[in-house]
Amino acid sequence: MPRIPYVFPPRAESEIADKIRLRRKDEELTDLDGMILNAPKIAEGYDMLLKAIRTLNSLPDDVRELIILRVAALNSAAYEWIQHEPLATKAGLNSAQLAMIRDVSTVPASARALNAPSNSIAGFSDIQAAALEYTDYMTRSVAVPQDVFDSLRANLENDQQVFEATATVATYNMVSRMLMALDVADKASEEVPKKSPSET
Repeated sequence: MPRIPYVFPPRAESEIADKIRLRRKDEELTDLDGMILNAPKIAEGYDMLLKAIRTLNSLPDDVRELIILRVAALNSAAYEWIQHEPLATKAGLNSAQLAMIRDVSTVPASARALNAPSNSIAGFSDIQAAALEYTDYMTRSVAVPQDVFDSLRANLENDQQVFEATATVATYNMVSRMLMALDVADKASEEVPKKSPSET
C-alpha cells in the first residue's frame, strides 16, 4: 500500500499537474505522478528532467530503454519495468533480450573476467552490451572502471551521448528508489514480471 497518499489535482486546478498530463499517454496522471505531486515544486523539476531524459536526448531508443529496464531489474522495481517494457519492445528489443535484461544473474562484467570484451555479450549489439555493462556498474557499485567507460564511449557518437547515458542510469535509479521506498501502485513487494501484462 502506498506509504503516503496520492495527490491528483483536477484539470485546470494545478498548472504543474496539467504540464505533467501533457507528457502522459491519454493525458492521464499515473500513480507515480500522484506521489510526486505531494511536492509540487519537485514535481515540476522532475517533469522537466524526465521529459529531457525520455524525449530530448540523442541516444538510440533501444539503448535508452535497455538502460531503464536494466535499472528496474537490478532494483526490483516492477512498476518501472511494467511502464517501460512496451516502450522497449517498440524500440526494437526482442523477447530474448528482455529476458536477459531482466535476469540480474546475467552479469556483463563476467565476460570481462574471462578477458573477453564487453561486446561479447551474446544477443546484444556492441552498443547495447556496452550500455548494459555501464548500467550494471553504475547501479551495483556506483564506481565505473575506466575500461567499462571507454567501451561505452567507443560505442557512442560523442560526449553528449556519454553524458545522456550516464544521466539516464542515474535518473532511473532515482525513480526506482522512490517507487520502492513509497510503494507506488502497491508494486514494491512484487517481482519484476517475466512477461508484459498484455501477454499474461
